[in-house]
Amino acid sequence: MNGKTEATLKAETESDYAALKDDIAMLRGDLKSIIEDVRGLAKVKAQDGLEKGKDLADKAGTQFKETRSEVESQIRDNPLAAVGIAFGAGLILAMLRGK
Repeated sequence: MNGKTEATLKAETESDYAALKDDIAMLRGDLKSIIEDVRGLAKVKAQDGLEKGKDLADKAGTQFKETRSEVESQIRDNPLAAVGIAFGAGLILAMLRGK
């Protein structure tokens, strides 16, 4: 047995086992830390996405209000043209639908 006694081999095995347990404990700690970091990053990214979505919704709402106001103004300025355009659009849609 390479000149090692049973007691020496047992002591080395126990030492290796203890070192392995310590390494596993350290890896668990590292893994927990990584998971917490990823979780935090995901929360930050989700919050950023939510804020961007809110900004886009606000911009779309503002644009809609401006366009609506502009269309209403055009209708007030040219009521006969607006009626003619609406009639023409309705006629075209009716023809496309086959009615």
